[in-house]
Amino acid sequence: MRRRSRQAGLVLLCGLAGVLASDAQARAQGPVLTGVSRNNGPAAGGTSLTLTGERFTAGSTVSFGEAGAASVRIDSSTSITATTPPGTGTVEVTVTNADGSSPETPKGQFAYDPAPSEPWLGLNGNSSNYLGPVDAFVKHDIVYDRSGPIEWIAGELLHENGHLTSEASALAADLKEGMIPVITIEYRGYEGEYAPDPRFPTEARGSRSLEEYVEGFLSSASAILTAYPGRTILFEPMNEPWGYTKPQFNGAEYAAVIAQLLPAARLANLPLSSIYVAASGKHWISQMYKAQPSLQSEVQGWYFHPYGPANGSHEEDTQGIQSLPHVQAEMTSGQNNIIVSEIGYCAEDVNHGSSCGGGSFAHGSEAAQALTESLDNAVPYHEAGWLRALLVYSRNDGGWAMELHHGVLTAQGEALDAFADALKQPLHFLPFGSPQVASGPFEGRGGFAWLERLAA
Repeated sequence: MRRRSRQAGLVLLCGLAGVLASDAQARAQGPVLTGVSRNNGPAAGGTSLTLTGERFTAGSTVSFGEAGAASVRIDSSTSITATTPPGTGTVEVTVTNADGSSPETPKGQFAYDPAPSEPWLGLNGNSSNYLGPVDAFVKHDIVYDRSGPIEWIAGELLHENGHLTSEASALAADLKEGMIPVITIEYRGYEGEYAPDPRFPTEARGSRSLEEYVEGFLSSASAILTAYPGRTILFEPMNEPWGYTKPQFNGAEYAAVIAQLLPAARLANLPLSSIYVAASGKHWISQMYKAQPSLQSEVQGWYFHPYGPANGSHEEDTQGIQSLPHVQAEMTSGQNNIIVSEIGYCAEDVNHGSSCGGGSFAHGSEAAQALTESLDNAVPYHEAGWLRALLVYSRNDGGWAMELHHGVLTAQGEALDAFADALKQPLHFLPFGSPQVASGPFEGRGGFAWLERLAA
């Protein structure tokens, strides 16, 4: 009986010691950060953020990278209000108290937005093929260009049998005109289809295996950058890949490609900030992150298509330019380096609607007004620093044309031209009664809003 009593006592003491140890361990656990209310802000600091998490205590400090927060207020054990100090790049937000520091988490990354870069407007779609000389746009700093012929197949180089390829010739022409090229590198040539593709690199019957596509991308991009040292050239891995995944809009398939591409690009000394990952909306971003968690910190730039009305603000990309901040809020990487593309509207009277799809306008003047409103709505994003470039859809074989043959601008072309001109010129350069004000795209709310902005 005495032996059993001793054993029972030992068990009781061990159990009590375990409980006490667990209590001490719980008390010793440091804070946990689970979210930050905003994922980006100006480099000058001054952004007020709400930090959510657990085990926040009185006296907790907050740091943004190596710098301490400009101010900290402990609202509760699960909430802190902090103000960002000045900074650059993307940094980890950390909460520290007597029990330790919060571990790194993708939801705790904060991106400092760079100063707005000029120029930032451009053209998208067959522009060098149809426009010929682009002086009319270049002189207004509309210089970014994603031109149809500049669509590389992964692995293609600039020369074939001792001669420039058609893609390399188009690139040379763009650079000669003073354009900043955005080059799409595909896994196969565009065939006009928009359906799940059994040849997608991650599919069993892929036309190029995933490894072949990555190696080909690196080979093509490296050759291009080597041929034009010091020139700004940007790359997009595949155009609208969501149309070719199985099922469509399956972010996981594209994420598998990007998860292999970006680390390989880093090893090849390609600048990741010049590789713009295709983006389609909130769900696309979240699918990519869920499938490949490394992308929560790997991606350094996004290429986004916000189709839809000029004033659309729905949370998905199909609803227009104002949906962009909703999508950006899902990003934990690259949220301060975004290109927006394919802004523009189809005017049926340009080509009698022969290639206009849904969402078109009967008259070019209506399309021009919608384009001006879209551009106006994009300006705050550019001024904040995180919208690097906006490319207007300019296909000249359809109603989206900015310029017709022989250098004649469409109504949308005039709208883009006048918008860019207003960005550059002081208000006194636009005298009252000027055609640019009275009868151009600035007539109405969008235009006068810009005049008010210039006068402010």
